[in-house]
Amino acid sequence: MTETRRTSFFALLFFIYFIGVSFLMAYLPLASRLSDSAYMLLSQLICFVPPLLAYFKWSKKNVKETLRLNPLGWKNLLLLLSFGISIQPLMSLLSYLTALFFPNPVEQSVGGIQSSGFLVSFVAVAVLPAVFEECFSRGILLSGYHFLGKYKAQFACALLFGLLHLNPQQFPYAFIVGFIFAFLVERTNSIFASILPHMIINGTTIFSIFATSSETVTTAAAELPQGSTLASLLVVSLLSLPWLAVLLYLFLKANPPGEELLLLDETGSPYRERFLSPAIITIFAIFIVFGLLPYVMA
Repeated sequence: MTETRRTSFFALLFFIYFIGVSFLMAYLPLASRLSDSAYMLLSQLICFVPPLLAYFKWSKKNVKETLRLNPLGWKNLLLLLSFGISIQPLMSLLSYLTALFFPNPVEQSVGGIQSSGFLVSFVAVAVLPAVFEECFSRGILLSGYHFLGKYKAQFACALLFGLLHLNPQQFPYAFIVGFIFAFLVERTNSIFASILPHMIINGTTIFSIFATSSETVTTAAAELPQGSTLASLLVVSLLSLPWLAVLLYLFLKANPPGEELLLLDETGSPYRERFLSPAIITIFAIFIVFGLLPYVMA
C-alpha cells in the first residue's frame, strides 16, 4: 500500500470513527445535561484525541516532523494575525451565500452557545477545533499526501477538510480556506500558520455571538432584506481585497518557495501517486449519506 493510500485509509477510518462517536454521544444521558458548548468541547476531545494518538502509534512517524511543529517568527506571526482578521468579510460572504440554500448550523446554535458562557464556548469553538482539525488536516493529511505533489496535496487535504464538516453549507468555504491554510503551512513549514488564523476566524464568531444577543441577531436578520445584506457583504469584501493582496505580497516575500524534492520513477519521470482510491470514494459516499441527504430530504 502506497503512502497516499495509507493516508486515505486512515482518513476513512477517522470519518467512520468520527460519525460513530458523534451518534453515540448524542444518545448518552450525559449529553442532555451538558450545555451546547460543553458538549462540543467534550466531543472534540473524544473525536480527535484517540485517532491522533492511534495514528502516531500505528505509523511510528515523528510527531514534530509530521505536524510541522516549528516556530513562525515574529514577521509571520503579525502577517497571519492580520490575515485572520482581514479574511473575515470574504468568509462571511461565502457563508451567507451557502446559507441561502442550506441552513447555517452556527446560527441555529447561537442561543445554546450564549447559555454556555464565553470561556467554555471560546475553547470549544475556537481553540480546540483550530488545534485538532489542523493537526488532522494540515498535519497528518498534508504530510501523508506529499507524494501527490505540493499543490495536489494541498487540494486533497482541503477537500477532505471540507467533507469532514459533513455539512453542505460549510463545505464550500471550508474547502477554500482549507486550501489557503495548506498553502500557508507549506510556505512556512509550520502548522501554527494555519492554527492561528483558524482560531481567529472561529474566535471572531464567538465574540460576535456574545457581543449581540440572539434576539437582536434574529430581529435584525428578519428586518434586513436579503438584497441589502448581500450588497453590504459584497462591498465590504471588495474593500478588503487590496489589503489582502498586500498581505499576500508581504507573506510571499517573507516566505520564498522552498525547493521541492522530486522522486523519479523507473522511467525517469517525476514519481506521483494517485489520490482517488476506494477509501476516498467511500468518504464521498459518507458525506452524501450523512451530510447532504438529511438536508435534501428535510
